[in-house]
Amino acid sequence: MRRTAARARNEPAPAPDGLGPLIAAWWDVVVAGEANEPHPIHGDLLTVRLDGGRLQVSGEVESKRDRDEMVRQARERIGRGITEVDASGLKVTPRTEKPGLLDQTIVAAFPNRETARLALKLVIERCRIVPKRQVVLASRNAASTAGAVPSEFAVDIRKHLDDGHAVLVLQVDETEVFRVRGLLEEDTRSIWTITTPPEVAT
Repeated sequence: MRRTAARARNEPAPAPDGLGPLIAAWWDVVVAGEANEPHPIHGDLLTVRLDGGRLQVSGEVESKRDRDEMVRQARERIGRGITEVDASGLKVTPRTEKPGLLDQTIVAAFPNRETARLALKLVIERCRIVPKRQVVLASRNAASTAGAVPSEFAVDIRKHLDDGHAVLVLQVDETEVFRVRGLLEEDTRSIWTITTPPEVAT
């Protein structure tokens, strides 16, 4: 049993549900010589360049496990137009913030409930987090908004609900806020996005 547990800790992290095919398709594009598309998980923080048969991977990832997985995926393509992989420029970003101390709530409005749910799914898969709280509001029902966000934002939320929009409410660790908000604003193109001040983690 100990041997099995140790092996599991050393294995590369599997791709989040739903992203496996996207990652495989991204590598197909890279091998074909088109390396301009952002990586499905690491986005523009990752740079891949094909120089003849040499694949150069550089940029930043969040953990050694992520780096090992990227190198593994790159080496799997050797023999398919790639003769060697150079990952010397791929670094692990040092984290200066300490997670678990503060929480923040992110509120984003979308055209409808389905779009809001797709945005939530994308946040969970792309950022690889489980929000401490996740709510999709789609009606002005006061009971559904009570306690979901600080009262100072209730008026704005109800206005969006009155306009027929759906509102996604996420509570996440403060260290994840920048990534999550950027994803909501840039990739899902939320109509409106706000972030509440930090509060002591619960």
